[in-house]
Amino acid sequence: MPRVHLLPSELINQIAAGEVVERPASVVKELVENSIDAGARTIDIILENGGRKRIEIRDDGHGMSREDALLAIERHATSKIRAFDDLTRVRTLGFRGEALPSIASVSHFTLTTSDGSAADATEVDCDPYTGRRELRPAARDRGTTITVRELFENVPARRKFLRSADAEFRSIVSVVSSYALPLPGRAFRVEHNGRTVLDLPPAADARERALQIIGRDAAPHLEEIDTEIAGIRATGFVTRGLRFGSRRNQFFFVNGRLVKDRVLTHAANRAAEAFDFDGHPAIVLFLEMEPETVDVNVHPAKTEVRFRDSGSVHVAVEQGIKRALGGAEEGSGLLTHDAALAPAPPLLFSPQRYDVPAPFAASAEFTPLFRGDTSVVQPPRFAQSATVPSATSVEVEEAPAPNLGDLRGRVIGQYRLSYILVDTPGGLRLVDQHVAHERVLYDRYFARVGQVTAAQQLLTPILYDAGAAESAVLESHLDELRAVGFDIERFSGKAFAIAAVPRDLVRGDVDAFLRKLIDASLEERSSHLTHVREKVCASLACQAAIKVHRPLSGDEMARLVAELLDSSNPYACPHGRPIIVDIRHLDIERHFHRK
Repeated sequence: MPRVHLLPSELINQIAAGEVVERPASVVKELVENSIDAGARTIDIILENGGRKRIEIRDDGHGMSREDALLAIERHATSKIRAFDDLTRVRTLGFRGEALPSIASVSHFTLTTSDGSAADATEVDCDPYTGRRELRPAARDRGTTITVRELFENVPARRKFLRSADAEFRSIVSVVSSYALPLPGRAFRVEHNGRTVLDLPPAADARERALQIIGRDAAPHLEEIDTEIAGIRATGFVTRGLRFGSRRNQFFFVNGRLVKDRVLTHAANRAAEAFDFDGHPAIVLFLEMEPETVDVNVHPAKTEVRFRDSGSVHVAVEQGIKRALGGAEEGSGLLTHDAALAPAPPLLFSPQRYDVPAPFAASAEFTPLFRGDTSVVQPPRFAQSATVPSATSVEVEEAPAPNLGDLRGRVIGQYRLSYILVDTPGGLRLVDQHVAHERVLYDRYFARVGQVTAAQQLLTPILYDAGAAESAVLESHLDELRAVGFDIERFSGKAFAIAAVPRDLVRGDVDAFLRKLIDASLEERSSHLTHVREKVCASLACQAAIKVHRPLSGDEMARLVAELLDSSNPYACPHGRPIIVDIRHLDIERHFHRK
């Protein structure tokens, strides 16, 4: 008996599905691409349980005849190419002919389609276990509906690696939002568990569509990209003066195809780094070039490309973004302008809880804060009440004195207005004031979850206009946001109304907090309630904590170190960053040749 044998067609399709279909978002990507190629003006995506239970794509494209419908679910059946040379001139999003048979091999798959030429539509059912296909007439207008149920039910090893329903749902919203960007004249709608969560009607132009996806808060910051170098045209938009904590709002398209490419990412980073801002700008970039100069047949999922002249592409992208941002000279002016408009930073890390001692001046010499023979950090007295910066007074309960544990020392000053210096028996300890306060606040917020939480009512509600993917994240986190002190409701469309915020968060920090939370959530694989609470509390603590380059008084530093030592983990912040760095006295002595 020969050792080499041909694989059965069902197994071949399942292997191909592993390359093309990784998760529900991959299914949506492939099917939406087919709808776009079919000329659909309206595309509806209906989901159940994050797409794990059901994905249905409905479009009003040109549809298929009975014969084409049967061929479409055969491997490598396509209307997009006929010869090898066609691969060098591909303009459509799909062309390999692998998506439909691959999806049908790992799900209960139904295709219903009509090209308007016959009285009845055609419906094809595919059984993933037997490979049997059932053909029957159906009722449908011109267009196509594809239903995918119980994805990977027949491949349990693949199904167990799927993310949570919330994570899969967020990924699908992100995919649909991305594909809507280059097609402002088309409508996209996503329904999840019977509720519309994304509704993108046709936009007037590319700028309007970009704001639908990124959020209308970006409108005053959105600058146009338009440059051409060596036959490569780069157009689109970049936010000037508005940055995000991740690259989630960066989209790159090559001849209308959404791609992930290191050349494009590196060029965008180089352009943005020329301006001394933290974070990442939102970028919507469309590259147009001759099809022969780019290979789109690099990866089965068609998300990667290979450029014939990557150097020219890099220059076109980098220069296009730099010009939109104003160039290096104007960029320096922007920094000065922004700094002049920024409000003066608060000097206290928790004005609601502590007395207001005079802060250190930036040029002050450090002196010991506590004299005598004690080596324990001595906290000052607690305040019974304080005034909030918004002129709203709140009464705060007296907190118990912290348990300092075995970590003892004497605060001796502040290094570069960012690190607290502590003299310990073992040597010199540096404490990062921002992440230290972040740890203290995180423990405080997490302990309050499930309790009656004091919130700061706003005189006028904040209207947060979220982007398409952002709105899905916030919707899934509303209960946990309310648990830590937010009064937040969906207002209309993608907008949310916020009538109250946690008392440690000032009004001007709300947008930044929500962006941090969204950044942390978009890649989250789990939807367990505890993880959601952790993300909300960690993002809130990070935003409310004192920042670096902030002068602190001696009492403030001592109080912060004392509370840190009484926290659940004084060595790491909720995001995993170190808080304390110790320099041994022995190493200091050796450095000065005393040992």
